[in-house]
Amino acid sequence: MIGNTTTRLQHRNSSSRKKSISLPCLQQVLLLFLTFLTGCFLTSTVILHTHSSLSDEEHISRATHASSSSSSSTVSVPAIIPSSSSSSSSSSNHPTLLQDKRILVAIASFDFSQFPLLEEVLDSYQDLCFAGSKVDIYIHTTVPYTVALIDLLNSRLSCDNLKVIISVQSPALRLNLVDCHRTLFYEMIDVYDLFIYSEDDILVKPSTVATYLKETIKVEQLVGKSPADDFNIGIVRYEYNYPPDVIINDKTRHATQNVTRVYWEHLWTPLVPKSLDKAPQSIVEDHYVTMQNAHQGMFLATRELLKAWKDRPNCQFDVIRQRPGRRNQPSQPTEGTQRVWMSSRMLHG
Repeated sequence: MIGNTTTRLQHRNSSSRKKSISLPCLQQVLLLFLTFLTGCFLTSTVILHTHSSLSDEEHISRATHASSSSSSSTVSVPAIIPSSSSSSSSSSNHPTLLQDKRILVAIASFDFSQFPLLEEVLDSYQDLCFAGSKVDIYIHTTVPYTVALIDLLNSRLSCDNLKVIISVQSPALRLNLVDCHRTLFYEMIDVYDLFIYSEDDILVKPSTVATYLKETIKVEQLVGKSPADDFNIGIVRYEYNYPPDVIINDKTRHATQNVTRVYWEHLWTPLVPKSLDKAPQSIVEDHYVTMQNAHQGMFLATRELLKAWKDRPNCQFDVIRQRPGRRNQPSQPTEGTQRVWMSSRMLHG
């Protein structure tokens, strides 16, 4: 009974309070409600604006990284670029040995038997182009390239300063296909800074070219400008001894676990002095070695060196000629093949 009575009294008191609510109270409640809505609106505006600003900054940062990785454009936004990007951007202002170098490359590629390797070789010269050089490549071959194959190469080689020329020669040239570059080099002697000849399976990376240029400068500093014409930096080539007649896939890839570099021309033991020894000239002997077998399948030469070898008595490096023959039997060569003589022995022998 007491409980019920108390409950009813509470209801009645509550109902009497509801009836006693005045108009000023309603106005106060309405004012508080409007103030609350205004605060919510202002807060959401600040949040949206801040998010929009952050999104813009992230977009600029991504654009900067993408442009910095390209050799053709750079976006400078110091307030946003991370310190690592800033340092790389500043270092790119200093020219490298490869920057703006005009390079003429001649490749002897008799047919398509090594075309997969030639594709890799062309990719490495494209890397040289992306490193800042202007690269023109002449491929001397005896087999015409189809339109489809030329389209494939055009789609694969995208550097703006890279050009490939297919020069089709008569198959009757045979081993003398390796000599076609010699006339080309001297016809273009004043157009390019550096000249490279190689066979179609020799990978020449930008680091190889940069090292050659660096060491050529070093030789000039050691011996003097004019005496430096007596020297040229050579290349020690190597191959990988992959197992023959094995198709590499997931089931046979273990066959390559013992694959190593092989220096076929330099296998004599002891290595020193039978395969290589210090350079015979005392002024450079502490810095360079010479190989007993000079075959390298390629060579690099600057414009200045090519001109010096052309004018040197009894050198005639610009003249295409056959490898020497025996004194009593001239038809029997004393050297190996024409390609070995032309690219190595004639130059370094």
